[in-house]
Amino acid sequence: MHDPFLKSVFADRRMIEILIRDHVPEWADEIDFSTLREEPTELVSRKTLQQRHPDMIWSADTADGRRVLFLVEFQRRAERLMALRTTTYTALALERIVGQGDIRSEDPLPEFVYLVLYHGDGPWSGPDHVTDLFQRSDPGRFRLVSWREWAGAGRPRDDTTALVLSLARSLSFEEMAAQVAALRLRVLERGDASLDAFMVGRMDTMLVSRNYPEELKLGGAKTMTELVDRFHRSLDELVQRGARQGRQQGRRQGQKMVLRRQIVRRFGEETAGQVSDVIEGLRGPEGIDRVTDALLECGTEEEFIERVRTA
Repeated sequence: MHDPFLKSVFADRRMIEILIRDHVPEWADEIDFSTLREEPTELVSRKTLQQRHPDMIWSADTADGRRVLFLVEFQRRAERLMALRTTTYTALALERIVGQGDIRSEDPLPEFVYLVLYHGDGPWSGPDHVTDLFQRSDPGRFRLVSWREWAGAGRPRDDTTALVLSLARSLSFEEMAAQVAALRLRVLERGDASLDAFMVGRMDTMLVSRNYPEELKLGGAKTMTELVDRFHRSLDELVQRGARQGRQQGRRQGQKMVLRRQIVRRFGEETAGQVSDVIEGLRGPEGIDRVTDALLECGTEEEFIERVRTA
């Protein structure tokens, strides 16, 4: 019964100005109150089409051109999840603003202030911040998992998720071979035969869409080990094909493949994967000779990787 009265009072921009000056003083000196305007309250999720209706949304511009939105909710009863509700309203309002093209992708998002106008008999008992509703979660913050977690300097090389993300990129055949071999090791470490079979099935589906040798797309591998062997056979075939063609580019590519196989035999698949981008970027026989010399002269994989990357 009280909400219609309150909504009629605070539908007047003078009352909103008073509210802001009295209860949001940190913004009061920056806002140009002549720009105060009431915004539509119908908020619709673009994905679920779910509709939400906060009581009021007002916006204003600051003297330096920033935009501030004020969500106003009238509450007669204390609500423990009010912070969750205002967070939902914020997300939907921002989704609408971005969808309308009101801001550019490089612009900062509008600022939000939530005002819950409580007119109940008892004290307010709910938390005023959404993080207070959780014990360990940090809502509003996400964790970035990138393929670079596997390839980056100082990063662990046993991150299965990062390896899978890396496989989804546009990789050369040699890079794909190295990372498939690395993924095989991660899967074998888990000792789960069903996971091994599952990953082979997903890899077969993905390889069909890649511009790789046709023999890789025939299917038939039952384990990751069989799939890695198929990559090795294809590498050998490509080397022989390049030699048969006798073209300079083919010979150089064949030399790179042979060099990569030598690195695998000396230091393992993961080391070969760490330097695959360098090997792929070699343009002349001098570069291949430098890497070959490093392969023969370095005693550890760390020394070899450092020398190849800094040569």
